[in-house]
Amino acid sequence: MNPLKRSPLHGSVFALVLTTLALLISVLVRPFLAPDAYLVFVAAIWLSAWYGGLTGGLIASACSSVVILYYFLGSGLSNEPRTSSLPRVFGFIALALLITWLTASWRESRRLLAATLSSIGDAVLATDREGRITFLNSVAETLTGWPASDARGKSVAEVMCLVHEKSREPMENPLTRAIRERVPVTMQEHPVLVSRSGAEVPIEPSAAPVREDSGQVLGGILVFRDISKRRHLEEQVTQAHKMDAVGRLAGGIAGDFNNVLTVITGYAELLRAEMPSSNPMRRFVDEIIYAGERAAALTRHLLAFSRGPGAQPRELDLNSLVAGMEPMLRRLLDHNIELILLPGAGLGRIKADPAQMEQLILNLTTNSRDAMPEGGKLVIETANVDLEPASSKSLGIAPGSYVLLAVSDTGAGMPPETRSRLFEPFFTTKEPGKGSGLGLATVYGIVKQCEGQVTVYSQPGCGTIFEIYLPPVREPAPLPERKLSPKGSETILLVDDEEGVRKLVTAVLRSNGYDVLEAANGPGALATYEKNGHKIDMVLTDIVMPQMTGFELGRELTARAPGLKILYMSGYRDNTIGRATGEPPKPFLHKPFTPDILLAKVREVLDAEKV
Repeated sequence: MNPLKRSPLHGSVFALVLTTLALLISVLVRPFLAPDAYLVFVAAIWLSAWYGGLTGGLIASACSSVVILYYFLGSGLSNEPRTSSLPRVFGFIALALLITWLTASWRESRRLLAATLSSIGDAVLATDREGRITFLNSVAETLTGWPASDARGKSVAEVMCLVHEKSREPMENPLTRAIRERVPVTMQEHPVLVSRSGAEVPIEPSAAPVREDSGQVLGGILVFRDISKRRHLEEQVTQAHKMDAVGRLAGGIAGDFNNVLTVITGYAELLRAEMPSSNPMRRFVDEIIYAGERAAALTRHLLAFSRGPGAQPRELDLNSLVAGMEPMLRRLLDHNIELILLPGAGLGRIKADPAQMEQLILNLTTNSRDAMPEGGKLVIETANVDLEPASSKSLGIAPGSYVLLAVSDTGAGMPPETRSRLFEPFFTTKEPGKGSGLGLATVYGIVKQCEGQVTVYSQPGCGTIFEIYLPPVREPAPLPERKLSPKGSETILLVDDEEGVRKLVTAVLRSNGYDVLEAANGPGALATYEKNGHKIDMVLTDIVMPQMTGFELGRELTARAPGLKILYMSGYRDNTIGRATGEPPKPFLHKPFTPDILLAKVREVLDAEKV
């Protein structure tokens, strides 16, 4: 039992026992000590105060005083006259109270110090000047694996085995150096503490010598903490920053490329419309369009990762979506892989782009197939889940209800170093030519765009589980869109800094009856509107432009003409810029687009304002 943790009852009983024992001893030694036999009670009082604190000391003092009074004055056992005994008795009482107060105060200060050191969240270890351990708090006991009773008296090097994190070479304990050099020591490199059981924990230690007023070193104290959780958080932050930086780069590349694709596929579509199917050159145009579609799909992968794809979200039933994909998934999988679908009952609806969700499921299925070259099982499961605060915090999302999509396989699994880079674009463990490294990066981007979260559980040889949490839809589904005629006769102000895009869009619109005014940037568009504002029915503007963005241009124009219709287009991001400013969603056209898509969207915006 810790001598500083005594219950009052134990201290009182201990005081009575010691007083009785002192009485017996005093009777036995009285012939030798004569009138000084009462000094035996002094030892009993000191031990009672040390064991039971102030209460124990006072009880022992009171009992001893009664016995002394009786011993010297009441029983006549003492040969001294009463007048000479009284000063001796009162002197004993004063001495007893002084000893009780000093011992109890010393004990209380030690108790407070021990309680303080034990309640510190960091590990605390103290040694004498020879480096032998004198104290361990509970945190230090847990990290080192040594109970304080076993560690006390042992050298600090024996209890704390420190090795270099990378070289695995033994490292000197900073406490040993602090005592030797008589200066505080903080290690720049974080060593690894090997506990008594062999478990390894990265720690951050600091040591200092303990000196008395004269400057003489009495020992040392070491404070250290487990930094494994902090390192994990730092790695997560670094990974998030890295993913964000790569996502911005990917979005920029994809946006510029989409401008080029808009021109290529747009003119190819116009050329095919003018070319009869019997023309032998028609197949070359078809190949150009097909290659453009493949390139557009690649940029959608990049934009999905950068969280800015031109998605068209709507309410979806994941069960129906997965069921409709079942024939395709079975064809995708090898014959030795069993596909199991487990749809959840009463599944909530989500808001997402159907094509993107199909792409997400296909990417996860392909990843699982490649992880099972010898065959296995692929399970796709859906369910409604309610996340408590503790569970949602570990997942990095808000607590509440979610729709879960889980894709699990019995494949080879992944080591931790692979899992940490899993969603990085262009990262792949496949052989050259067998993977672009964009599949799981696209999954990550799609999930984040849906304001969800994706987690991965995997161990080598134990398979992999992808869990995707998506927020359910609570508002009613929008009405289906009505068919619109692409023809028109309105005047449109076209604003785009890419000359090729302007030429293509102008050609498409004019060939379908529209009158087009062109501007290469925001200031040019404002100047054009000043001259022709009375006849402009709609503005079709790019978002990302030098000098003035499309949204800034739109605000300037609507301030002058509040009823002006504006259609935004971009190969970078959709309406996220508008939403970030608290404005309502704006009509948006994502690049690359075909002439038919352009005409339909223009007609939709023009007619929507007339309703």
